[in-house]
Amino acid sequence: MNATTIRKTVVLVTILLGVCTGGAWAGGSALQDALRKPVEVELGDVTIGQALEEIGKKAGVRFVLSEEAIWKLPYGEATRLSVTLKGPLAESMTEMLNAFFMRYAVGEEEVTIYPRRELEHILGRPTTVELELLKGAYTMVFTLSGSDPGALLKPMISNVLGQPAVILPLDRYSDLSDILQELGKGLSGDQALPRMALAQMLNSLGDRWYIAGPDFAGGVVEIHVVDEYDFAQAKLNQVVDISFKDELEETVIQRLADWAGVELLVNKSDPSWLQQPISVTMQNMKLQQALRNIVVSVGGDISMQADGRIATVQGPIHPRRPSVSKSAEKDAHGRAAGGDYVGKISIPMDGGKYYIEFMLRESDLTEELRKLRAEKIKKILGRLPESAEQ
Repeated sequence: MNATTIRKTVVLVTILLGVCTGGAWAGGSALQDALRKPVEVELGDVTIGQALEEIGKKAGVRFVLSEEAIWKLPYGEATRLSVTLKGPLAESMTEMLNAFFMRYAVGEEEVTIYPRRELEHILGRPTTVELELLKGAYTMVFTLSGSDPGALLKPMISNVLGQPAVILPLDRYSDLSDILQELGKGLSGDQALPRMALAQMLNSLGDRWYIAGPDFAGGVVEIHVVDEYDFAQAKLNQVVDISFKDELEETVIQRLADWAGVELLVNKSDPSWLQQPISVTMQNMKLQQALRNIVVSVGGDISMQADGRIATVQGPIHPRRPSVSKSAEKDAHGRAAGGDYVGKISIPMDGGKYYIEFMLRESDLTEELRKLRAEKIKKILGRLPESAEQ
């Protein structure tokens, strides 16, 4: 079927659907009053962090990006935008955040930004292209007409998204055609079907779906329609780049579990386990493998339910050196033996592809290492460090 025929039988209408709601009002009357007041702000090519800070100063409101929001922005806090706000702050913020499928929640002292549920249709950190594709899936409304609307479905989807697209597996086209036939019951051959968005049509299949790619210019967009099990596996197998600096071990593990969409159960035989700071940088690694590597590196074990929805972490498998109580962290002269970090251990993993680092306080060092450290500092500074002086 040529492009002229498609244009005659397909009507495309670009409108903004009511898929984007406002903030979740949850207390904080002063903040709510501030959000009702009009504001005028114009910012060009700034990071979203800078934008929220400038808008907050102007309106007297503190905006905070949640960790979930940072993960679901194309470049995290460094994601750039240009924005003009004019009118009630609540409406202006809703409009600005809609571009990233974000929402805000009002607390007692601050307004926190969270990702919207529609972002579940993009695995991992979305690209700007994927955000535009998702927006098209929700906001481009179309209708089909003719005796066989299913025959127009494939070119229609590419038309809606503005670039070549394919639904996988291919047999789902038959399911979508059946839905169109059902919508067309009772209509004459020249009557148009009810208008709908691509997202509405995909949701009607009853399964999960997500957008992937394109991975390179001129590539084909893939829309995967899968069951719950395959969706969970796809989230676990997404390739990610991660970086954490001086975060608690438990915080890092919980964050990765959240990204994977799994419920985390932690069984500790030692209450102090997972309470040490850790620095981790990994690139081009499956999320499931990254989670497992970190758990193993801190002396634990992880098991995943078959459906990929629950991960159980237990440990430590090998007992650690007993922690020193605050009252006991004193040297012979009554000075604190703990204090700030004095070093780190870097452990090469997977043949040196990445490193896991553990931060060390002075109280973590053996007596021999403390003396060695004091001697090295004396050589550099010409005197002993304060905690080692007699």
